[in-house]
Amino acid sequence: MGKIQVSLIIRRLLVCTAVLVAQGAPYAYAGLAEGYAAYERGDFEMAHAELLPVAEAGDANAAYYVSLMYSEGRGVERSFGDAQVWLYDAATRGHTEAQLTVALAYERGLGVQQDYHLGAEWMMKAARGGNADAQHLLGVRYRDGRGVVQDHREALRWIERSVSGDRRNSLFLDSLLFLGSAREWGRGAPQDLVEAYKWYTLAAGYSSNDVRIYDDAVRSMDALTTRMTPASLAEAQRRAEAWRSQ
Repeated sequence: MGKIQVSLIIRRLLVCTAVLVAQGAPYAYAGLAEGYAAYERGDFEMAHAELLPVAEAGDANAAYYVSLMYSEGRGVERSFGDAQVWLYDAATRGHTEAQLTVALAYERGLGVQQDYHLGAEWMMKAARGGNADAQHLLGVRYRDGRGVVQDHREALRWIERSVSGDRRNSLFLDSLLFLGSAREWGRGAPQDLVEAYKWYTLAAGYSSNDVRIYDDAVRSMDALTTRMTPASLAEAQRRAEAWRSQ
């Protein structure tokens, strides 16, 4: 998870914990707020001291950040064993970032025996919990038949879900390209060039800072223009604008 995503998550958690403390919640929540604040400002020793007791009390978010600190050696001596223990604790308590990390560990055989099926099971938990990156990756697994039975309809369904919420997730642009390709070639749903052009237009529009995505989207749009009427192209642009303004 990138530094920007970590910062955004921490700020949301700080607001929640501040409300809980103000309402008279147990002291553990004060430790949670102080721990997140310390983590954000780079005081990892203080963050560990505050978050570890909260994690031990059963808080999934605290457990996840304790696992990060052990994994990266921030505020504590690096220990992959302790990192794994706290990661699994967070994952079993429903933390979707932890669940996705566990899923990828099984897929890649990192610290565990490689198992694509278990990887897909953990990825499904994270996807069902609303993690957009997990939803995208699960869609790709259904497309490729890795860890699950190949199913292009399920692939399309999960990718569509991944772009229906937070548009800041790290795989958002890849999801837009995926949807364009799926509708262009009729994978998971009937072929629809207007929908395909819509998704490619959105991918190009959102990818001003990503040359790879932008070039792929524009190349696909150029190819589609030879297969579409002016009226169809106008309709695709209208749909893209309507989706963007949602």
